[in-house]
Order: sequence, then C-alpha cells, then structure tokens
Amino acid sequence: MPTSSTEIGHSFLVTFPDEGGVEGPWLLIEGGRVTARGVADEVPVPDPETRTVLAIPGELVTIHWLDLAGGLAQAQAAAAARLMLADASAGNLADMHVAVGLPEAGLTPVVLVPAALMVFWVAAADPDKIVPTSLLLHPPAAGMVRRDKGRVPDYRGPAAAFSVEPDLAALLIGDASVEPVDEATFEGGLGAALWPPVINLRQGQFANRRRWSVDRNWVRRVAMYAIAFVLLTLVVQLALIMRYTFAADRLEAETVALAAAAPAGVRDVRPGFGPLASHLFEAVRATPNVEVTRIDYRPDGALAATVEVDSPATLAAFRQRIEAGGVAVDGGTAPTGGPQPGAELVLRPA
Repeated sequence: MPTSSTEIGHSFLVTFPDEGGVEGPWLLIEGGRVTARGVADEVPVPDPETRTVLAIPGELVTIHWLDLAGGLAQAQAAAAARLMLADASAGNLADMHVAVGLPEAGLTPVVLVPAALMVFWVAAADPDKIVPTSLLLHPPAAGMVRRDKGRVPDYRGPAAAFSVEPDLAALLIGDASVEPVDEATFEGGLGAALWPPVINLRQGQFANRRRWSVDRNWVRRVAMYAIAFVLLTLVVQLALIMRYTFAADRLEAETVALAAAAPAGVRDVRPGFGPLASHLFEAVRATPNVEVTRIDYRPDGALAATVEVDSPATLAAFRQRIEAGGVAVDGGTAPTGGPQPGAELVLRPA
C-alpha cells in the first residue's frame, strides 16, 4: 500500500521483542522506507520527532472484531466492549486491558491483553505505540495474508487478524485463499501501517503522558508581543510627558502675556507659574497612580490642577507632598466625573 505525504513525513523506531519481552531487532523507518536496522544492544536514541513503536508478538493478545455503535468516545467504546466480551472471555476481564481500534469493514478491533504485560512493556520501554504484529499487516481485498516470522505466523484479512499455529489457522480460515508476505513487503508497508495504526494499546490507563515541547514559532510570537507591549508603554509615557510639557509651555506663555498686560508702574506680585508647577509635578512624580488631566494658571496667580487618582488615600498623600514644599492647596474633594476618583486642586503660595 503506498503511503501518503502525511505518512511519509513521520519517522518510526520499531522494536520487535520476543514473547518473553526480550528486546529483539529494530528498524528505523523514515520517509516510508527502512533507513537503518540493528539488534537489541544497538538500539539508537531517537530524536524527539521519531515515534517509538513496540511491535509485540500477536500471540500474546486476543483480537475480537465487534459491531460497536459509531460515534463513541474511546472510554465509552472500551466499556461497551467489556460488556460484550464478559461472556466470551475465558479469563477474568478485571485483569485484562481492553483497547479499541479503528473500524474496518463495519467491525471494530478490540484487543484483550493482560494488564500485567502492559505494565511490563510500558515500564521497560515507554514506547509511543504498542501494536500487535498481526495488525501491522495490510489486509487484502479478499482472502488472507500470512507472515512467517515469529514463533507462530501472523494472519490478516478484512476485519480479521490473529497469530496461531498453522493447524489452528486452517480451522479459522476455512476455504479462503492465503498469500504469504515476504519481509521486504512487510517492512515497506510499516510506514503506512503505523500512521495511523489500526490500534494502539497505549490507551486508557496506559495512555501516553503528554510530552511538553517548546514551539519556536510560539516563543517568537510571545517575544514579539512582549516587545510590542514595552514599546507601547514607552509611547504612552512619552505622550504623557509631551502633554505635560506642552501644557506647561502654554501656561508659561499665558503668564508672560498677563505680566506684559499689567498697567505701567504696577508691580506684579503674583508668584509666577514656574514655582507652583514645579511643586505640582514633583508631587506627581513622587506619588504613584496620580495623573494630571488639566492645569490652568489663573489671573490671580493661583494654579488650578485637575487630577485623577485611584483612591482618596492617594489624593491625600498627593496633597501632603505639595504642601510640604511650602504651597497652600485648596479644594481636593469634589469629584471630576471621570472614570477614576479625582478632584480639582488650587495651588497658592503659602
């Protein structure tokens, strides 16, 4: 069976243990073909993108093909299978792991395997997938195929898979034709058989734990958002500084104009905008969560400032800092009507 582009994009390290669980030969499959092979003591360390597969002998499991309702979640399908197999299983189902596979020819494969064996396999190898060898064969359109490699042959047909002695297989196969499968054909089809596999025994209580990996694209996006946030914060701060600077320049110009308009010979006893504004902005810098929204230099020499704060306590601290500089502060209790509590303060020389 040819592999699709999706299947070719995955690589698999497939290990074939014997019936005693001893690691046997392994195959590295990349791009849908075998690129390396070896024996147990030469198993390479796979890269993070390579799926590890334990191809267990088919005779260690029992495969049933059941007519399960469609649309069931995996846990629901496993529970339904347990009920259907309660009378058909010779052993105690409480000691068995029940795994449900992908439907085929209207039937769903359900694998029974001793839970103790699953514990052993997961603890020994912790593979991404555990698949019986009989379900790694591709079913023919009709009849059966046979692979003579393990202790007993593997047989595969439409909605059928088992691993038994040839004499017993004859009773199960009946008059159906049987075609042998050589190893080259078997290995050439492993890529397609594993993505996705007909069944993966690592489900339910033996499901793979989630492996965390760093997505470089995600990290890059987060970094870009962080940089944009910092830049935006700086722009906001610069805008506030420019706003205050322009307001101060405007009021200073108004002060100069008022002084120039005073009658000849009349001495201007007003304190001037600069000293009052200096005390105001010093207090703004020293008090968190205070924003000046409007300032106005009055003809009588007083400086009116509308401020927004986060709480009355912040406003009180702000007033105290201004008064500590030798400036009298009037007002400070009337709300401004803005989204935050605030007041209009009037600064005069003490």
